[in-house]
Amino acid sequence: MTAESMPPPMLEVTALSVTFRSREGDIEALRDVSFTIASGESVGVVGESGSGKSLTSAAIMGLLPANAIVSGSVRLLGQELLGAKESTLRDLRGRRMAVIAQDALTALNPVHTVGAQIAEAIKVHDGTLSKAQLRSRAIELLDLVGIPQPASRVDNYPHEFSGGMRQRALIAMCVANEPDLVIADEPTTALDVTVQAQVLDVLERIQDRTDSSLMLITHDLGVVAGVADRVVVMYSGSLVEDGDVDSVFYDTAHPYTRGLLASLPRLDARDRSEPLYRIPGFQPPPVQRPHGCPFHPRCDIAIAGVCDVETPTVHVIGPSHQATCHAIARQDGGS
Repeated sequence: MTAESMPPPMLEVTALSVTFRSREGDIEALRDVSFTIASGESVGVVGESGSGKSLTSAAIMGLLPANAIVSGSVRLLGQELLGAKESTLRDLRGRRMAVIAQDALTALNPVHTVGAQIAEAIKVHDGTLSKAQLRSRAIELLDLVGIPQPASRVDNYPHEFSGGMRQRALIAMCVANEPDLVIADEPTTALDVTVQAQVLDVLERIQDRTDSSLMLITHDLGVVAGVADRVVVMYSGSLVEDGDVDSVFYDTAHPYTRGLLASLPRLDARDRSEPLYRIPGFQPPPVQRPHGCPFHPRCDIAIAGVCDVETPTVHVIGPSHQATCHAIARQDGGS
């Protein structure tokens, strides 16, 4: 198959930048973010809070506020989404791409039953189904995501569900129309380890059944290791490392990614009394982003006169692995 005849990626994000207008001036929140997600692929997007993970998903879905200025390109199966009419985006949301919201408790409407909310998500894109058909489909979806006794639970209100059940109900709503792309924004936050495993198992089963692509936003690298095919690491609104999971975890290139991995608890640690590693300093807000590499004030291999002055460019580590770091380029003889 030639390059011209190959199908486009499920999602192709190119040089995505987001700037917010404010009274104090323009605030650049995202800067030149580029990555792809292939059909059926799972990609984990990781980074500290404030790194731009959820903002990236909002830009992809076209859900940014009116004061946002967006540039670059976001293509879903070759269709450009940036600049598309709102009516076009409304038709795509839920049907071709869908997002699992971060907080299940606030994402569900407390005055409507769970079944009614799932039925509404289906009816928006298919008005031909009867009430009985919508109810039957809602029960089927609740059963698919592992809700016990779905035929009776379909009439429950959100407060009658546990935290893990609410999260699974959100997943049911998200996949009700079998979208091509599922964006899961911190789907395991505030859940205990057992329920986290159940939610992740549901996501994998849904993906196997629908052959959908998954963009998993999380701060938990352990979750990424168990679920994702590739990982995208973000810091201060920029993408700093991108590659398949094995390359990023075992041949880590960027010092920020190295710090994130070092902060994970390890069962094979020789001295378990030692405190976990902590990356020094804090991630700067967009208005205080430093010149050059945004990570250089916290980096232990920063090059004076380079990292604090020049913005790093993408450096290829391997066939499916790249990072933005001046030190890597210097080590490999780059400029």
